[in-house]
Amino acid sequence: WESDYFLTGRPDMELYRYDTTADMIMALKYDKLDVLAVDEDTARLILTRSKGLEVVQPAYAVSSSIMYFGSDDEALAQDFNRYLAEYKKTDDYKDMIRRLAEFDGSEYTGPDIPLTGSGKEIRVACDPNNFPRAFKSPGEETFRGFDLEILKYYANDRNYRLKFFESNYDDGVIGMQSGLYDVMTGYLGDVYSKEVRQVGLYPSDGMFSYPLYFIEKQQRDISVDASILE
Repeated sequence: WESDYFLTGRPDMELYRYDTTADMIMALKYDKLDVLAVDEDTARLILTRSKGLEVVQPAYAVSSSIMYFGSDDEALAQDFNRYLAEYKKTDDYKDMIRRLAEFDGSEYTGPDIPLTGSGKEIRVACDPNNFPRAFKSPGEETFRGFDLEILKYYANDRNYRLKFFESNYDDGVIGMQSGLYDVMTGYLGDVYSKEVRQVGLYPSDGMFSYPLYFIEKQQRDISVDASILE
């Protein structure tokens, strides 16, 4: 994650990497860690589902959300970046930035954006668990999230059809290298841009910025909602 890129090599700390947020929180609870290093959205998700933790101000770094485009989709990436530059001037974008700032860690309040394109199909790889950036709730057929708002508006403007595929990071990268997918989105930061280009993919420009924070104990004993451990 972004924290690796910003914190690796610092002489004043030792990094431990965990596969899940739940594992990190439990390690902090039992004093195996001093702090967690996470992005703002993850920090809000953690604080909403626990008691006795707090964010350390100020942020230790700032990153930007991006999308990856496939090995055969350089022209698509360039066109998306042109659209993105114009979209950032719109009221829809200003509204999204406001909702990002107000996100409380529990509810995504994005608009319903019907897909109206009837032209070329764009295949999108998404991890359904990337709430609130790009996710799919149980029983739903359509992916939603802050990252996908921009992609949906872009597809409608350019008359593209979007087809979503449930994926994960490794599958998405391999799938785009092999031509299976055209776009990958959801919790992808601009700190990865160099590596993305090195493997033959195309990173988009930054869609919006977000801070990275440390989380520490506010009190000796903390409680954690069981749902975050599932």
